[in-house]
Amino acid sequence: MSNARTMHGTVRQRLDRALISELREGETIVWQGMKLARVEPKGFAIYLFAIPWTAFALFWTAIAAWGTSTMSGTDGDVGLIGWAFPLFGTPFILIGLGMLATPFVPLFQRGRILFAITQQRVLKLSMGRDLTVNSIPASRIGDIVRRESGDGSGSVELSLSAAFTDFNGKTSKHMSVGRVGDIKGAYEAVLELSQQD
Repeated sequence: MSNARTMHGTVRQRLDRALISELREGETIVWQGMKLARVEPKGFAIYLFAIPWTAFALFWTAIAAWGTSTMSGTDGDVGLIGWAFPLFGTPFILIGLGMLATPFVPLFQRGRILFAITQQRVLKLSMGRDLTVNSIPASRIGDIVRRESGDGSGSVELSLSAAFTDFNGKTSKHMSVGRVGDIKGAYEAVLELSQQD
């Protein structure tokens, strides 16, 4: 457990240093916060597709393996071609397991995503194998939507005038700041930033 804390502290220190090095001359941080490691109930919506997908993939692979083992019992060696059918189901099982794990991704991102709002832009720093920095200038911010829970945590959704590529390689015209603890502070900082000329 102490190793996890040490690693978490090291990652946080790297993110803090990276944020400071990203700042331009005269640019100051108005608000900053770490992404919370919280499983969202809406993330389980993917299960409507993931459960049938995974069940069918397991069923297909089991039937194919059973058929192959039955054939090998009757005439001896089936060979590599005979085992191709059960092996064909393996990637589909892995995809299904990946979809089932999707709602738990925030737990793996714990302490690895830092959001910051300056008087010039919104920054998202993500620490995976490499550091990825997304920078959204005030001029690209469109609609702003705040989602807030009873405990004051939540997210701010930004519509952007131009697409950006996130740390996972996905291109989007929306950026989310959150889920973070002080969502009202983040919202007010983004709102003030978007109203600049």
